[in-house]
Order: sequence, then structure tokens, then C-alpha cells
Amino acid sequence: MNFYLLKSEDHLNEIRFPDVSAFQQWIDHGTSIAHLWKPVALEYIYGAQSKRDKHFDLSQCCDPLFTVSDKALGVLGDILRKNGDILEIASPKGFRFFHCTNVVDALREEESNVTWLDREKGWIGGIDKFVLDKEVVKGQEIFRLPQAGFRYTFFGEEFRRLVISNNLRGVRFDRFETVAVE
Repeated sequence: MNFYLLKSEDHLNEIRFPDVSAFQQWIDHGTSIAHLWKPVALEYIYGAQSKRDKHFDLSQCCDPLFTVSDKALGVLGDILRKNGDILEIASPKGFRFFHCTNVVDALREEESNVTWLDREKGWIGGIDKFVLDKEVVKGQEIFRLPQAGFRYTFFGEEFRRLVISNNLRGVRFDRFETVAVE
């Protein structure tokens, strides 16, 4: 049983919120945001006229909102809908956001490598080695941890297999943090 944190693939353009504060309001939500959501107009990071290859199907640039192309939604739609919200994007056309609402408290904190900003208040600065409880993540495909403001989203083997076998571009499965399932 393997789980992955996604990283952006090199040499692809991505889309982002033009205003950082518009993006920041969606951080730290562990439940559905569909009832609050209004489609937003995004922009290409390197501009619409950039010579960078714009063809991407998945992006984690706006994490915890993952950008999903129409093609990727056709392939991954069932898994994504089972684990979260699919949110409309006003522009550019052909993309949506996935927001994971499946929160699983699987982190074994004492065995993981957690950097605390303030342990008494529960403020986590980051985690660079994750040890996940095997029994808690059993049967999960996509989930977020409640620790560190819900900022870590894990994707399982079936998701990875579908991305690779359907040549979906935009993310890699080799992020530097260690993920152990014990």
C-alpha cells in the first residue's frame, strides 16, 4: 500500500488565482466548500502567450485545490467525486478544481518527523517524514490529514495507475517527503 504527495511536472504552464487573498480563503478547510464556492477566473502563471507547453491535465499549484482538466476528470471523476468536491472554474475553460474532503487522522506523530512551530498550540510548520497507520488508511484512495491545517493530500496506487496509464500530464509522484505505511 503506497501513498503519494504530488509535485508539479517541470516545463508545464499552470494556472493560478490572480489575487493571492482569493486563494488563501480556501486553505484550512477540512470539509466541503461547494456551498461557498463561486467559479473564479484564473490566469496562466507564465501568461497566455507564453511559449511554455500549456498542456497539463493535473496541477497542484493551488493546493489544497487541485486543478483537473476535462480529460483528467473523464478518467478520474469517480475517484475524485467519492473523495471530495468538484468545483467549476470560470476561465480558462476546460478545467475544474478538486477539493479533497476525505479527512483521515492516520498520522503517527511520534514516529513521523514533524517540525513544530508551537507544540502546545498544535501549530505544525511542516512534516518531512510521514508514518501513516496502516489500519486507518486501509481502503483509502485520496485523503487529507487534519494536521498542519489540512495541507497534505495523499493519493493512492489506483489514482497513480490511472494517471500514468492515461498519459495525464502535470504531476509527478516523487515528492521528497518520505511516506511510510506501518
